[in-house]
Amino acid sequence: MKKSLFCLLISSVCFSQVFETVPILQNGTNDKRINIAVMGDGFTAAQQTAFVTSAQTTVNYLFTKSPFMEYKNYFNAYAIKVISTETGVKHPGTATDVSEPVIPVSNPNNYLGSSFDFGVHRCIYSNTTNKVAQVLAANLPDYDITYILGNSTEYGGCGGTYAFASLNTSANEVVVHELGHSFGKLADEYWFSGSGESANKTQNSNPATIKWKNWIGANGIGIYAHAESPTWYRPHQSCEMRYLNQQFCSVCKEGIIEKIHALVSPVDSYTPANSSTVNANSNVTFTVNEILPIPNTLANTWTLNGTPLASTGNSVIISTGQLNAGNNTLLFSVTDNNPLLLVTNHSTLHFTNITWTLNKSSLGTSEVKAEERRFSIYPNPSEGELYIKGKQDFSKNISVTMHDASGKLIPVKFEMKDSSTLFVDIHHLMTGTYLLNVSENKEQIISHKIVKE
Repeated sequence: MKKSLFCLLISSVCFSQVFETVPILQNGTNDKRINIAVMGDGFTAAQQTAFVTSAQTTVNYLFTKSPFMEYKNYFNAYAIKVISTETGVKHPGTATDVSEPVIPVSNPNNYLGSSFDFGVHRCIYSNTTNKVAQVLAANLPDYDITYILGNSTEYGGCGGTYAFASLNTSANEVVVHELGHSFGKLADEYWFSGSGESANKTQNSNPATIKWKNWIGANGIGIYAHAESPTWYRPHQSCEMRYLNQQFCSVCKEGIIEKIHALVSPVDSYTPANSSTVNANSNVTFTVNEILPIPNTLANTWTLNGTPLASTGNSVIISTGQLNAGNNTLLFSVTDNNPLLLVTNHSTLHFTNITWTLNKSSLGTSEVKAEERRFSIYPNPSEGELYIKGKQDFSKNISVTMHDASGKLIPVKFEMKDSSTLFVDIHHLMTGTYLLNVSENKEQIISHKIVKE
């Protein structure tokens, strides 16, 4: 799930300076959250309080913007007090889009090398981004998002491997826009860049097959040509990726949520945990502690030995009368039905399963085997080819079955494409909704609805 930096190849990383790191948003442990690292550049030791205040302000503002707002509980944020020898952001005065110098030429000794004039005057970036990597490795190696605040009130910012922004009055909006690039992998919509296809940029103008076809006609979504290159198209006329002080359009929101789902599970913890001992001859309570979106859009299902249970909450009580002699499998599955995704037509369905194996015996006690696994199914709906991607490898003993709405078993062909990817052929199925079941080593690990178009 998480990104880690290691100092195996670049020895200088191992000796990078350790700075004080201040939590500014704490919702859980780092391994269960998306971690934001905010660094300052051009802030001296005496200016670190001002930096932390600015970092807190940008983080607070980020979570007023949908969809970050709805998923705030999924994030932690930290301010790393990077100390520069001198104040400010470099300005070489080499930009060609303005008559330089717009501001005085300067070359302060800042730690991360942040500078204006990367192509255009307002673009702040650095020629020494390896310094950014070194600071992250030494101070917050399990980061997922990074942005750097340059100590200048001149308007500026840029996205790339890392996002940069100044302390201009537009800083909050610049940070949101640049994280659209560096985190959401979204393209600019105010001009055409040669970066290729992205969630909000395509060369396909067919409304029936364009990647945002589900949104056409809703919330201002359409097919709009880039003026500089009219064979490329964007989805909206006034998205956050086109103008500041807007909102992300529906297509961009969906792209950001897709990244959130890819990085973090909605499951925070569960009980009984693996290797717990329970009394198999009395009622047992199973509970999943979830990370809830705001408002809660998670949908839960429980299945015991292949039979769906009525409970849709995060807890279920299993009585001894429900258990078979020998091994029993309880499967919990959670998906996110956020309407920002148009889930019924969303191309990739992410879900997390918890599987408990409980042995009922005359001895009265049983050791529980519990396991959390994450999967994605795509495309869903499907016209005939379905892929199931696991976050971990499947075993070789896999079986796949499908049932129609009446419960009738429908044979399907499947094969392993690689150790973590299953291919299921559903070309022969009639249009409709089906229940997909996957078992591994004779234990059910997936039970999910899919749609055949």
